[in-house]
This record gives sequence, structure tokens and C-alpha cells, in this order.
Amino acid sequence: MFNRLPSELRRSRADTAPTQQARVGTKGVGYLRVIAQMGRLRALPALLTPVLWGAAAAHWQVGTISIWWGLVLLFSFGALALACNYLGAYVDYMRHVRNEGLNATPANERNPLRQSHGGFYDGYDWMQQGLLQPKTFLSLGLMSGTIYVLAALWLGIFIGWPIWFFALISGLMCSVSLWSVVRYARRFWWLGDLAYWLGLGVTPLVGTYFVLTGTVTRQILWIAFAPATFAWLAYQSYGFYSWHRDWRLRRRTLAVVFGPERGLDVAAILAIAAFIVLLLLIATGAVPVWTILVLGAFPLFLRAFARARVWPFSRQAGIATAENTLNAVVLAGLLWLVPLWLT
Repeated sequence: MFNRLPSELRRSRADTAPTQQARVGTKGVGYLRVIAQMGRLRALPALLTPVLWGAAAAHWQVGTISIWWGLVLLFSFGALALACNYLGAYVDYMRHVRNEGLNATPANERNPLRQSHGGFYDGYDWMQQGLLQPKTFLSLGLMSGTIYVLAALWLGIFIGWPIWFFALISGLMCSVSLWSVVRYARRFWWLGDLAYWLGLGVTPLVGTYFVLTGTVTRQILWIAFAPATFAWLAYQSYGFYSWHRDWRLRRRTLAVVFGPERGLDVAAILAIAAFIVLLLLIATGAVPVWTILVLGAFPLFLRAFARARVWPFSRQAGIATAENTLNAVVLAGLLWLVPLWLT
């Protein structure tokens, strides 16, 4: 210590002081809030709505279904969604570390007082401030993935090997969305979004329907389009909050590719297309007419993707977009579940 110059000592203390103050400032944040932000637990109900849609369609078709197997499927695909959230934050942060030429240590982070004045909203924010280690997210992601694999194996033993096929497809599709060559692709970025749409949208719904009925019909494939699109929009809604970060990471999302304002327009168009498919299913008699109650969530989707409510686009506007989208997806799932369950 005595070999260092006084100026270096003062500069070292000045660099570490903000980090210490930031750590002290976060003591008032509850552990539950930290855990929820780390894994984006707020988005979990929205990401699991395809399972609810599949269970409701199965109940409408066969009359009586196993609630126990439905809960196991919710637990299984919930673990997969958490794995995607944890590992996605980890992959993004490690790319940030490589791009900036930093070591993943708190001493090399940006000034926390300058960055954290708006609070935290996801796990990346906690890692960026040096308050949580990247290896924590890697461990949690691997643990969630392991739980998903074990749950899928258990389901296959008691129900039949075909469920392993759906579990394998979901796992592979979700892993594709995490590959760096796909996640940060310049031209084929949409492959990751398509893989996520299949892995946490279409396949969970079809797999749930198969577990509860023992069959897969063409009708259920058409039904899967809307909830899969809604779940994908719930996943993409966080991109409107992190679009500055994604732009620096060269990660293509709706907000990065089209800009936040036009990205909202694209999201609104996709939501409208999903509702049109639902109306066509109702008009052709493929689903009961009472499922028209799902349209009750349509105004909330329009509110989430309305430009006028978020102009000019800011961090708070991105948070509002994400929260309104998640609420709209959950409401659509409930409005689909109730009429089919009571019919």
C-alpha cells in the first residue's frame, strides 16, 4: 500500500465509493423483488398461457381432464421459461463484457450512481451494476433447465414416450433462441424469434393437449397460433424496455430492427392478426361461440402498443409497454379458459 502514490489511493477510493453507496442503497430492496426481477417472474404467467389454452381446449373436447397432469405441465414449462430468462440475461451480459473488453467484476462496471437512478427492472440491470454475479444467473438457468428435463422424463414414464418428443422440440427451440450465432445474427435474427414462438408457444399448447387427450388434431394447431403469438409478444415486450441495450449489443428485436415506435406498430399488427384467426375459428364453428369473450382483451393490447401513450419513447414508456402487454396476455388466457371450462 505504501508503494502507491497518494493520488492513486484517492482515485481508488473515489472509484469504490459509488459502488459501496450503491450496495448500501439497494438494502431497502426486498429479496422477493430481486428474485422476481432476476427471472422476470412477472412475465411467467403470460408465458404459460399456451398451457392454459391447451388445457381448456382439452377440457372442452373430452369433458374431464387430469388437473394433476395439468399442474405438472405448468411446472415443467415454467421451469423452461425461467431457464430462458436466466440464460438470456447471462448471454447478453457476457456479450457486453466481451464488447467492452471488461472483466466480469464489480470494479470494472460503470458508475452505479449514474446508472441506477431509475431503479432496476430485470436481471441484466443487477449484473451491470455489479450487484449480482453472472455465474449466479448461469447456475439458476442450468438448474431450471435440469428441472425441466427431469419433469419431462417423469411425464414420459407415466404417460408415454410421445411427450418426450414435445419436450425435446421445446427445449431445442428455446436453446436455439439463446445461441449467439442466432441471437445476434445480422440477417437471420428472426430465426431466434421463430424458435421461441415454437418452443414456448406452439409446442407447449400442443403437448398439453396431447397429454390430456392422447391425440393431436388439425384444429388444435390452428388454435395454437393466437396464444403462441401472444406469448411471443409478452417475451418481446421486454425488448421495448431494453432497446438501447440491445442496440449496443447488436441484438435484433422488434424495437431495434424497426425502431421503438414502428416496433409498436408491428406488434399491434401481429396482435390483430392473432385475433382475426380467433374470429375465423369462431365463425367456422371450430370453437364455441362463447370464446368471443377473448376479444375483451383486445383494448388492452391496443393500449399496450399505442404510440400516443409512449411518445416520446423512454425507459418508463418501455416498462409501461411490457406491463400492459403482460396484463393483456394473461387476461386473454383467462377469457379463453373460462368459457371452454364452463361449456
